[in-house]
Amino acid sequence: MIFFDCHASYGFAKEGLFPGAVHTREDLLEEMDQAGVRHAVVSRIEQLTTSPQLGNKLLADDLAGQDRLYGLWAIVPVHTAELPEPAQMLAEMKQSRIVGWQLCPGDLRFLPKAFVLTEWLELAQRNRVPLFVNTAHGCGLGDLADLLEKFPQLVVVLSDTSVWPGDRLLRPFLAAFPHVYLDLTNQFTAGGLASLVKQYGAGRLLYGSGFPQSYLGANMLLVRHAAISEADKAAIASGNLMRLIGEINYDQP
Repeated sequence: MIFFDCHASYGFAKEGLFPGAVHTREDLLEEMDQAGVRHAVVSRIEQLTTSPQLGNKLLADDLAGQDRLYGLWAIVPVHTAELPEPAQMLAEMKQSRIVGWQLCPGDLRFLPKAFVLTEWLELAQRNRVPLFVNTAHGCGLGDLADLLEKFPQLVVVLSDTSVWPGDRLLRPFLAAFPHVYLDLTNQFTAGGLASLVKQYGAGRLLYGSGFPQSYLGANMLLVRHAAISEADKAAIASGNLMRLIGEINYDQP
């Protein structure tokens, strides 16, 4: 079974770095080899702690010339002109192996509101660019619900760290919004994965480790030993994420 992690990061920070963090692409690949993870969608810590411009560039440079890692670029409101325009960013994504935008308003100090992010959200919805939302970074579930009510066709990869277990909070998102995908990083209740598959199918669940806050191999066990079919395990381990990446339209309509 191939595992494709939807949630990993690495890099340098001035302070507060998690003890298990690794600094370089090579270090991360070594950790992945030890755990048996083939591919990963990754971000660099500097995107949120130093500057999105520098972090995005460092990540793109790291991804050049290799085939196991895919990246997320951090975004900020267009109003400050700190990053290229959304359309230009989209045009540069494919050659840089970038497969989504991460929404981190708490770290980057902006409001997670539709009027703040309209240009990004319109383009993401139209071109099926996944928006990666980790509630630990300042976009709460209420904020995300507001965004999705205005842009209901957004492709969202949701990682929730607000409450455990979070079924009462998260299952309504899966029921109401057909393009919300759940990162399983923090979803480890007994029998929980089998229950999610039974109610919503396996197609919107993604293996995620949350590395370095969590060990790469922990949620691999969750998927391997769940009471679900082998086909569903393979979809969650890598197939669903590969499909999402394949559906991105990098060309302007």
